[in-house]
Amino acid sequence: MTATLIRPAAAARRGAAGGGRRALEPQYRVGALLGRGAEADIYEATDLVSGGSAALKVFRAGTAHPDSPFHREIELHAGLHHNNIVRIKKYGCMPADGGTGAGRHYVAAELVDGTDLRKAIDDGPLDPADVTAWMAGVASALSYIHRKGIVHNDVKPANIMVTRTDGMSAKAEAKLIDFGVATSSWHRPNTDVSGTPHYLSPEAVQGQHTTSASDVYALGLVIFEGLTGIKAFPGPALESMVARTLRSPRLPATAQRRWSRLLLAMTDPDPARRPSAAEVQRTLHKIGR
Repeated sequence: MTATLIRPAAAARRGAAGGGRRALEPQYRVGALLGRGAEADIYEATDLVSGGSAALKVFRAGTAHPDSPFHREIELHAGLHHNNIVRIKKYGCMPADGGTGAGRHYVAAELVDGTDLRKAIDDGPLDPADVTAWMAGVASALSYIHRKGIVHNDVKPANIMVTRTDGMSAKAEAKLIDFGVATSSWHRPNTDVSGTPHYLSPEAVQGQHTTSASDVYALGLVIFEGLTGIKAFPGPALESMVARTLRSPRLPATAQRRWSRLLLAMTDPDPARRPSAAEVQRTLHKIGR
């Protein structure tokens, strides 16, 4: 892979505006491909200023529109500061020099030393204590953004980065990522149904307006999957979407009563009857004691 050096957006703008003035030195060196999403490719990058690492999200196309995932990340994610939300460091446009992602927009975020919950679930049974700690962290992140009038709209295992307890000093932590389809009181919803089919709330499936309660529903499905290793509504996407408009998840008989009560409340078909993210966080703290 050809190494690509990029400058922060502000530095690039100053260089362009300064005519003959010398531009600042590049800040990031693009490294290995970490993954591919629907809208972007993710690379590991080295911060040549601090010496640290970053996760570089390079968007493929469509960034000119104000409702594009890139602009939603900048307008709804970049200003967030919470321990359970991945922090955005810089954003801008890749150099048009033929290197990696030439001319495409990027977002540089903190690189989490862990994996995403999707991979963790696929690797085998999870420690319920880790699941409790992770989901309490995500609930805290959702409570924070909901107070700001933001709805994530894509809460799913692949959008939750996790680290496990190591038995000594490190503790289980989770960080929410990807605000590419998020909405807010000042950002209109996408025209199409947004989010991932297996984690959409019933109201989202029916094309209704999503709210903070929709994020809580999705988190309930994620908790279900973390505890059981299976999706609450398995099967093809369309079949899964229709199923949740007809019934609540079928919890396994082995599920502890405290988990059953919480999950049934979070996945109530009526958004008004679901607990808030803050209430979910408090309940998870009680379960984890």
